[in-house]
Amino acid sequence: MFLLAASVLFFSCEKDTETGELENETSEDTPTEDVRYYKNPPYPVDADTLRILAIGNSFSLDGMTYVDALVKSAGIDEKRLCLYEATKAGASFSTWLSFLKSEEAVNIWRKAGKVKMKDVGTLPQLLAQPWDVIIVQQVSNQSYKWETYSCLKEYVDFITSSCLNPNVCFAFQLVWSHTPDEMPHVLQGNIACCEKMSKEIGIDVIIPTGIAIQLARGTTLNDDAYMTRDNWHLNRGMACYIASCTWFETLLRPVFGIPVVGNTAKPDGDYSDADILLGQQCAERAVKNPYAEVW
Repeated sequence: MFLLAASVLFFSCEKDTETGELENETSEDTPTEDVRYYKNPPYPVDADTLRILAIGNSFSLDGMTYVDALVKSAGIDEKRLCLYEATKAGASFSTWLSFLKSEEAVNIWRKAGKVKMKDVGTLPQLLAQPWDVIIVQQVSNQSYKWETYSCLKEYVDFITSSCLNPNVCFAFQLVWSHTPDEMPHVLQGNIACCEKMSKEIGIDVIIPTGIAIQLARGTTLNDDAYMTRDNWHLNRGMACYIASCTWFETLLRPVFGIPVVGNTAKPDGDYSDADILLGQQCAERAVKNPYAEVW
């Protein structure tokens, strides 16, 4: 059992290229009417084989850093799973929508599991495979501004029309604030956009990495760099580990029935068993309530 300093209720390798003044632009964008223009197919909890593709940017890669190690330590049958990624530094929804409309070749890379998928081709060609879950992600310095989601419906529709599986389920990574100066309005904005996205676009499977990281920042796991390596991306040790635990708990536990708490995989760095357990518990708590207020 551990104590959090914050109040708890509860988805490339370069710095994001877009910059802009931080401001909270979501206060009047709270979902009101119970209207859905798109309904997300249910998460494939009964899948015999789980095929996941994450389309995003460097923050997506941070979330996948230790998933393979967690899968192996959990004893999951790797022949029943694959996690692939298509990532580009600073890529936004509009970046990937452009790739969907082009004939440019794209590579995808397997990050966990042993199920093999076609890994080179145009994005529509790569999507024309039996994916069960597609993870999408907005670039982090736009993720809390609802107006930057304006092309998301078109993007989702394009993916759906390209997918071999008509029941592919969409997921989204809720990312973290970069620095203390951004709190709480950036994380508040990220949460508000996720709630509105769920209502208007239908994407309701949320990987609450930003919530898990903020929970950890209220514990002894926090460090002078606010758990980042460059004031943007997560540190390669505990922070990326917590992110991966959050992906595991959100995406894999529902199918394979194995919780992340108690997993014996360890992050790089000098961390005690108590530290590792605390990181896992932050992920578990975030997944239980992905819209928690943690500031």
